[in-house]
Amino acid sequence: MDFTEISFYVVAHADDWQLFMQPNAREDLMNPASKVVFIITTAGDAGYNEGYWTAREEGMKSSIRFCLAPVGELDESEGVRAFNCHNIKYTVINNATCYFFRLPDGNLDGTGFPTDRFQSLARLHAGEINTIKAVDNSSVYESWSAFSLTLQSIITEEMEGVSNRWINYLNPDRNVNINDHSDHIATGEAIQQMPIISSLEQAQFLGYRVSNEPVDLNAEALFWKTGMFTAYEKAVFDQCGYSTLREDAGIYLQWCSSGPRFIRIRADGRWPTADGREK
Repeated sequence: MDFTEISFYVVAHADDWQLFMQPNAREDLMNPASKVVFIITTAGDAGYNEGYWTAREEGMKSSIRFCLAPVGELDESEGVRAFNCHNIKYTVINNATCYFFRLPDGNLDGTGFPTDRFQSLARLHAGEINTIKAVDNSSVYESWSAFSLTLQSIITEEMEGVSNRWINYLNPDRNVNINDHSDHIATGEAIQQMPIISSLEQAQFLGYRVSNEPVDLNAEALFWKTGMFTAYEKAVFDQCGYSTLREDAGIYLQWCSSGPRFIRIRADGRWPTADGREK
């Protein structure tokens, strides 16, 4: 199918886009003229075993199916593709493609976990470690630049032939996303380092701080946002027995109840007036 628009959602963890980028992601998924590409940079493993992080990936796919199944049959495929000499696992569901880098979870503060030899994107960026290896041993990134350029390689290939190009990610400015997860910040920094970033329409989102914003989703948007996270939560629990909500049901309720907050930066560098994609 020929697409007229492509939207990239580049996040650190499998549930970030559901919690912080709705209803934008669903609106893109429901647009048959839009290709939607999700790039998940870490396994989000939190130091747990393969059963946990593979369940998180399945949870993400369940969120997408929740949106797309009511409007038609699902066509799915998966495999491994090489970008910038690095192997990346992918899944395609209709007009959505998901790429999983499966890099180690860096922990909230960027120190990593002992099970992953304290590797993290934050430590790679800071020069505290020289390489970072995917938790499934699928690839090793020899430098911070290698990671950023691999992100760019995926984006460049996926957006070929499409003129309307969006990239959505969590704002890495620590003065905006105060005390946010180190993986969120590092992923945003890698995106901003890509040479092609200035050619894309950008939407930079609030992360954890969105829980401080007013509850302002209408009934339809609230249904779909909470439904997508519920689909994610159930898939994770069914596959590995882990309850994300057990961590803190109250904070997840706040995240699910609040609409997105983001700024848009145009590809020409000018700040636009509100156009329906801004809050």
